[in-house]
Amino acid sequence: MISEKRDIFHIDLAAIGPMKTATGRGIITEVGERRIKLYTLAPEPYHGSGSKKISINRFIELDDLFFEGLGLWQGEGSKSKGLYFCNSTLEILLHFLDFSEKRLGLTKKSFKVVTHVSQLDGPGDEVMKKWSSLLEIPMENFVDICIDPRINQEHVQIYFNSVVLVELLMNLHEKLKPLILSNINFVANYLRGIYAAEGSVILRRSGILHHLNVSSKDERMVKFLERCFASLGITPSKYENKSRNLPIHGWRNFKRFRELGIHTLHPEKRAKFERGFANYKRTNVLDGEEARSLILQQLTSGPKTYDELAAALGKARTTIQAHHIPILEREGKVKRVGKRGHASLWAIAEGKISQTPTFNRAPCAELTPCSCTCPTT
Repeated sequence: MISEKRDIFHIDLAAIGPMKTATGRGIITEVGERRIKLYTLAPEPYHGSGSKKISINRFIELDDLFFEGLGLWQGEGSKSKGLYFCNSTLEILLHFLDFSEKRLGLTKKSFKVVTHVSQLDGPGDEVMKKWSSLLEIPMENFVDICIDPRINQEHVQIYFNSVVLVELLMNLHEKLKPLILSNINFVANYLRGIYAAEGSVILRRSGILHHLNVSSKDERMVKFLERCFASLGITPSKYENKSRNLPIHGWRNFKRFRELGIHTLHPEKRAKFERGFANYKRTNVLDGEEARSLILQQLTSGPKTYDELAAALGKARTTIQAHHIPILEREGKVKRVGKRGHASLWAIAEGKISQTPTFNRAPCAELTPCSCTCPTT
C-alpha cells in the first residue's frame, strides 16, 4: 500500500483494502491508471439508490502538505456526510483547499460554500463575492449565508458531500498512524495541522506564554495525540475533561514546539506564540541568584504580588511563586505582609539587603522586562 522511492513516500489507494460506509454498505472501487473511482451500490436492485461516483487521485504523495491537510481535517473537519471544513482564517482555508486539490485530486470548483456572519449590514451577495474572490471558488457554488449573532468572527464552511470519501479518509488516518509515529517530520507536520485547527495559545496578563491547548472531545484521539507529542519529546499535562483540552506547559516543551514549527501554520496563533515565547525566553536566561536579587530590588519600593514581580522581571509567575520566593523566605529575606484582593503581598524582611550582583551584565536603565540590552538578557 505504501511505497518509498528516493525518500518520497506514496500510497496507492487501490491497495487500501475493502471499505464500508457507516451504514454497512460496501464501497466499490474502479481503478484507473492515475485515478480511482469510489461509490456504493443500491441496497437492493429495485429499491433505493447508491452513492454518486467520486474520482480522486490513485497515488498520493505523503509529504508536508498531505500530513498538514490530514491534521487540519482530523482537527476541524466533519466525519459524517462528506469532506467538510470550516474556518475564519483565509490562509488555513486555502491550505486545506490546496491539500484537497494537489493530494486528493478535488478541484476548488468541486466544493460548495456556506458563509457565516454575525450580522448583515448590506446585501449578502457582497459577502459571498468577497469570499468567492478570496477562495477562487465560483459564485454559483455559494449556497447560503447564515446570520448568527452569537459568533464574533466571519467564517465560511467549504464542503464536498460524499460518504465514501469520508470513509476513505478515516480509513487512511487509521492505517497511517504507525507511519506518522515512525517519522519525526510526518508527526510534526500532522500536529502542525491539528494545532492550526484546534490549538490555542494562552498568555499571562504580563504577556508571558503560560500554556498551549489542543482541544478534542475524542478520548481515543487524545491518546494518539499524547503519543505523537511524546515521539517529539513534548510531554503534555493531564487531559482536562471539563474543558476538553490537552494542555502543554513548560519551557522545554515550548522550546521543542518552536524548534519543530508546530505553531507556524496559523498566522495569528504563530504571532501570539512568538510574542509569548520571546517574553518567556528572555526571562529564563537569568541566573537563579541574580533573579532573586532583582526580586529584592523590586520589593525595596514596597510590597508586591507574584504577578507584579513576574511582570517587572519578565519571568514566569509560577517560577517566582514556587521557586524564588520560597528560597528568599527560608533565607529570611522576604515575608508575607497580607493580601491585595486574593493575591498575597510580599515585602522585604528586616535586615540588610545585599547589592544586586552584576554577573558581567551591562547596567540596566530601569528594571523593566525589556530595558536591558546586554547579551545575557
